[in-house]
Amino acid sequence: MKIYPSLRLLWAALVVSAVTGLGSLFPENGVSLAASILNLAAYGVVLYILHRLSEESARFGRAFSCQLISLVLSILALACTFMGTSDMMVHFMVLLMVTGSLFSLISQYHMYWALDERVIPCGYAYPARRIRWCFYTPLIGAVAASFIQTLFYQNPAALVVQLVCQLAPLVLLWQYLRAVKNREDDPLHI
Repeated sequence: MKIYPSLRLLWAALVVSAVTGLGSLFPENGVSLAASILNLAAYGVVLYILHRLSEESARFGRAFSCQLISLVLSILALACTFMGTSDMMVHFMVLLMVTGSLFSLISQYHMYWALDERVIPCGYAYPARRIRWCFYTPLIGAVAASFIQTLFYQNPAALVVQLVCQLAPLVLLWQYLRAVKNREDDPLHI
């Protein structure tokens, strides 16, 4: 199966997700809510893509299952924002968000490892294990940004570090996408 069309759509959904992630920087509730809804829609597209790719490997299937759980938990957390602001509801919403984030992280792990497992057997002109940095880089950026924020309150360097580490996976995935396209367009070229 050719996976380039699915990967192109995946990349577009991740770009939308990254852009809507910037909406959380605005303190207005309307902007933040709209960004959250767009982000959920983008991850719905990712879920659809993982469902299509789940036939390719067991890892894509596990990524799909975890993404489905993450999306359901995120929708429930968003619904909790409309149900009131009692302490119990806020704690429940935070619990749903954290659990959904963990399942999303597990989904990303399986997705990027599944993409990496295709590099050598499919003969992509892409270094093995490089696509895994799409998983590592945002984690490193979040830890570094938190560390900078802890040391220097309200330091814009933390935001810059986090933005760079959020954009790096998009660049790496774009390079992977090009390698897949080149191979699928010319399967006999070695």
